[in-house]
Formats: sequence, structure tokens, C-alpha cells
Amino acid sequence: MVQLMGSDMRVLKAVAALLLCAGSAAGCGSLREAAGLAKKSPDEFAVSTKAPLIIPPDFNLRPPSPGAPPANTLDPASNAQAALFNTADPQTVANGMTGNFTGGEKMLLANAGVQNADPGVRTKLNFDRRSLQQADRSFTDRVLGTSATADTGRPVNADAEVNRNRAGGRAAATPKKEKSGGWFDWF
Repeated sequence: MVQLMGSDMRVLKAVAALLLCAGSAAGCGSLREAAGLAKKSPDEFAVSTKAPLIIPPDFNLRPPSPGAPPANTLDPASNAQAALFNTADPQTVANGMTGNFTGGEKMLLANAGVQNADPGVRTKLNFDRRSLQQADRSFTDRVLGTSATADTGRPVNADAEVNRNRAGGRAAATPKKEKSGGWFDWF
């Protein structure tokens, strides 16, 4: 009976050691990935949009063959190419332009993507500029220690300012540093 208890104790010690090793190995990243316990977030660049469902004008369409890509969508590579590069024919865009432009100017504008320009961009920019000009500057003036009356809107004459400082404002322009008597005055 003593022998049976000794073997049970060895088995118990072996199981405890095995559980201890398994518990410590569970913290390892590679083991967690192998066991499927690691978090796998989706790849945000692999997400693509699907075309909305449409009702065909005539209902005599054939069903798609199994495994074939949808007929009403472009593949992601074609979508990316269309987004990055202008896929419209520049000659067609240049021929459709109105205005007093030479042929070279029309081709330059067509290659620059003038057909994709937002026609209301000037209105939006003017609105943004007006809203910035009408903004309250009191907070900015308090933080910077300036006053709203100091800005006259005229450019500063540098030579006149230098002569004014030389004439009587020299002491105000360069304040004298007082020594505090501390350790850092040695430097």
C-alpha cells in the first residue's frame, strides 16, 4: 500500500508539472496563435464594397455560373486603378471643352483631370476665409499677450522702428537681467 501511494504521488507531481508548463506556455504569443487564441483583427485594406442589388430591365437573364465573379462590378484592382489614374480619354475630354484655349492647353487641362473638378470650390474657399476673418481674436490676444488695437493692417517700416529704438527706446528694448544669487548664475 505504501508503494501505491508513492506512485500516485509521482503521477500527481507529473500532472502538476505538466499543468504548470502548459499554463506558462499559454502566455507565449506563438503558442497562442497556434492554438487559435490570438485576436485577429480584420484587414481594413481588404474591405471592398459590393454593388447594390438592381432589378434588371428584362427578366430573361441567365443565372451566373458557379464561381464566376459578379457581372455588374469591377474587380478591386480595376477600382483602385480608376481611382488613382484618370481613365477618361484625354482627347475626348479636350474636344468637349469650351472656352478660348489652344489645343495644348486643352490637353494639359484634360490630363490634369479638369472634368473631375468641383465647380463650387471657390465659393467654399471664400466662405471659409470670411469665417476666419470674422472670428473672435480675444482668446488668441490674451494667450499671446497682444492687443487687438496693435494690428493696424499696415506693414511695419523696419528702418523707422530701428531709428525709434535707437533714439529713446533702447532701455525698453533690452531689459537688464538681475542676478538671483543662485547656483545657475555661474554659467
